[in-house]
Amino acid sequence: MHTHTSPSIPDPTPGPDPLADVRAARAFLLRLADSPCPALEQLVLSVGPRAAAEQLTGGEIPEDVGGYVAPARVQAAAAAAAGDGEAGARCGARLLIPEDDHWPAAYAPAGAVGLWVRGHAGLEVLSAPSITLTGSRAATGYGTHVAADFAAELAAAGRTTIASAGFGIDAAALRGALAAHGPTVAVLACGIDRAYPAAHENLLERIAQSGLIVSALPPGTTPSRHRTHGWARVLAGLGEATVVVEAAARSGALQIAAAARQIGRPVMAVPGPVTSAASVGTHQLIRNRATLVTSGADVLAALAERERRAADTAEAWGLTHQEL
Repeated sequence: MHTHTSPSIPDPTPGPDPLADVRAARAFLLRLADSPCPALEQLVLSVGPRAAAEQLTGGEIPEDVGGYVAPARVQAAAAAAAGDGEAGARCGARLLIPEDDHWPAAYAPAGAVGLWVRGHAGLEVLSAPSITLTGSRAATGYGTHVAADFAAELAAAGRTTIASAGFGIDAAALRGALAAHGPTVAVLACGIDRAYPAAHENLLERIAQSGLIVSALPPGTTPSRHRTHGWARVLAGLGEATVVVEAAARSGALQIAAAARQIGRPVMAVPGPVTSAASVGTHQLIRNRATLVTSGADVLAALAERERRAADTAEAWGLTHQEL
């Protein structure tokens, strides 16, 4: 696994950071929550990041949070977070937080603490129309071909491709979008300063040249199984919809689909040969009412239909679409 140095994203707020104290508090909270902790997220929502950080570092750990973090871990997180800004700057990254103007308003979950971001694209890419494309690492030729085609078709329609940097379907989707000169966002399962998997270091640098690389984990963090749920939430939360292109029965892509459903985002799946073990997971999703799609056009049509139904419901109840 390699440590990265790459060109930094354009800074929308040059000069002194008016949110420095809040950003430092959220950097500490990210250190503390390297996997989702609903109790900690609720504390931040209730009292704000600075008050939450002060409360925790002062030894006032609520009982529901205390079941997740020990006092010694709080102090270790505070010490480590003090160097995160410098570590991020060395690889051209910055910590984007909900208080920033460029924070993606549609990003879910609501209790998100922050996102480390690096790359040449403007931060507005995170708020642009986007689709999460994902699937098995052990992909077939059929799956990688379909993933690249979907990404290229969606790129031509102005959609950003969101995917992990993992082997198989996700990498194929990112390459398909890059080949079509479409915007890409790669979500890491490790710190923003790492290239993981190491074999995709060149792919990640290509993405950084025209898109963004994102992580909800602090600099220096290594991949770990217990962190995959948080990674899945980022992938699901950044996309308008999650499309599972190919997935075996126990594929990690099913966790991303589950995360999308938990936050009310559409889940779509591509059918494969009924004889293929590599498509058992996608067929299971379709049986469980994921939308069956066979092209990028199908994805866009399904989203348009969802928007139409939402508008009809809003009209019937006398609400705006945003109030639904």
